[in-house]
Amino acid sequence: MSGNPITLALERAERGDPGADEALWQLVYGDLKQIAAARLRQLRPGETLQPTALVHEAWVRLGAGDNQNWQNRAHFFGAAARSMRNIIVDEARRKLRLRRNAGQAPQTLGPEVAAPAGADQIDVLQLDEALNALQAEYDRPARVVMLRYFAGLDPAEIAELMQVTRRTVDRDFLFARTWLRRHMNRDDTPTDD
Repeated sequence: MSGNPITLALERAERGDPGADEALWQLVYGDLKQIAAARLRQLRPGETLQPTALVHEAWVRLGAGDNQNWQNRAHFFGAAARSMRNIIVDEARRKLRLRRNAGQAPQTLGPEVAAPAGADQIDVLQLDEALNALQAEYDRPARVVMLRYFAGLDPAEIAELMQVTRRTVDRDFLFARTWLRRHMNRDDTPTDD
């Protein structure tokens, strides 16, 4: 049996092999924590969500211990990325509800994906809405953004995992960044309604 150790561990977990969930956790924990730390560093100062808590909550939400049918490493990390994104967005929504009348600015992420020109940070909730709209129209570019930004994979890893060329990943990411910027800038434009 040959292949990626994570994919092999996912197969063992799916079969219900004793200790497979723990082995999978040991294999992915470090990568998930690095991804979580990178995403949380881009949040505003004073963020209370910690990388360890984000990883543990993502693991619970993934139901990784419930014999999910993970097809491969890409499928698992894509689901983990979506889970982390949802947790960050849920936390931003919770904080927004708490400070509705406090006059504080919304939670933001760094400019890597979709910040409007000249902006240092973007609104997490606005990014989430834009990513959902992108995924509804263009699924593959949205998956590239999820894997690159939220899962922390580089373009070569994404190409291998999605079984497309590196050039396709680069084009999809460029397209997605442009699409997201336009979508988010459009949302900032005042209307005459």
